[in-house]
Amino acid sequence: DSRQNIRLWDEYRLTTWFDTFLPSFDYLGSQEAMEIMTDNAVWWMKTSGIDGFRQDAVKHVPNDFWRLLTKKLSKHIEKEEQREIYQIGETFGSYDLISSYVNKGQLDAQFNFNLYDVALHAFLDSDGSFRILDEEMKKTFAVYGMDHLMGNLMDSHDKVRFMAYADGDILLSSPDAEEIGWTDPPRVDDPDSYRKARLYLTYMLSIPGVPVIYYGDEIGMTGAADPDNRRVMRFGNGLSSAEKEMLREVKNIIHIRRNNSALRRGDFLSVLAEKDIYTFIRSDVNERVLVILNKAADKKDIRIPIPEIYDVQQARDITNNQIIPVENTILNVPLDGISSRIMVLEK
Repeated sequence: DSRQNIRLWDEYRLTTWFDTFLPSFDYLGSQEAMEIMTDNAVWWMKTSGIDGFRQDAVKHVPNDFWRLLTKKLSKHIEKEEQREIYQIGETFGSYDLISSYVNKGQLDAQFNFNLYDVALHAFLDSDGSFRILDEEMKKTFAVYGMDHLMGNLMDSHDKVRFMAYADGDILLSSPDAEEIGWTDPPRVDDPDSYRKARLYLTYMLSIPGVPVIYYGDEIGMTGAADPDNRRVMRFGNGLSSAEKEMLREVKNIIHIRRNNSALRRGDFLSVLAEKDIYTFIRSDVNERVLVILNKAADKKDIRIPIPEIYDVQQARDITNNQIIPVENTILNVPLDGISSRIMVLEK
């Protein structure tokens, strides 16, 4: 129809070119191309000893390629070298399209952008509500199951950084996010922006799935759209006092996840999903953990109904060991604005 077949991502997703100067492998018409490139991937896996692949632009490569690659990785790495690997892909699209690549013969997971899109609005839009996020969470479970390996994220190299939204430098609906990166690059001015990012990371590190830390998330790095979201990483004395505090807090959240198995592989029960308050319980054979999020700026006294069948007598705050009794299946928890609490439910 006389158009250049450039960036027609959905209309011609398997044959569109990324750019005029960047040729593509003909995976649809060349078995040789498939064999060479999958062999090359296996070589890198063997030579480097890496734990897996982050596969870019998955939907622009045919399923047969991923099946061949995964077959070779299973044979030459998992069976011959007796080590488990993880493949996570990147696809923007519907649940059906994304999940069509996630199975034993192809990828282990993909980034859960559909949940991410809803989460951004729930956490950052003043009119956003955790009710909608909770509904999207249930949709995710319906597609992937509750104990899934999909990647949960706050930032990526294709997205405006969370901190730029949180600090008000860019609106969620902004059409000129890329231009802002060149003309007025975001910088963090409001200390509350770090608290908003920590709240999101607490959520991300305590829901089912695999948390993905994009470099700089752990210090609250800001940035507009690509390429401003790929700024040089900073360490040590190159960090501000606020960034150092952010790093300490994120480490603490990660340690809590690592030390509490229910936050990694437990089931998920939504308890409260209101506009500003989200509470849920993760349970496994070892423990029950209650996560409470408050995105409002003001302090809340939250009345949380605990299922009677759990037979819970008290809740112990993991951070400070404060114990709050459960009275008549109700837990009353005070929570500061833009903050969270993670508590172990005890008999």
